[in-house]
Amino acid sequence: MTLILKHPHNYLFTLEKTSKNKDFHSIIDTLSSSKYKILLTCNSPKYLDALRDFWNHAKLEIQDKKPWAISSEVGGILVSITPQTSA
Repeated sequence: MTLILKHPHNYLFTLEKTSKNKDFHSIIDTLSSSKYKILLTCNSPKYLDALRDFWNHAKLEIQDKKPWAISSEVGGILVSITPQTSA
């Protein structure tokens, strides 16, 4: 299975309440008071070449008929993302 890079993947997360996102105000409140707020809202550098390299080489690994990891090669280095590494 080929994975495709989706361009809006790296947009900065905002915790702004507006009339257009009224249904999500309680979620915004929860995230705003979360210890993870800074991770969601910081404007970290995006390494687009590395990101494109990752998705261009990405493969979905299946175990027991279920996806369990995404593996890829970035700059010649094998990278594997599993639920354990992303926790």
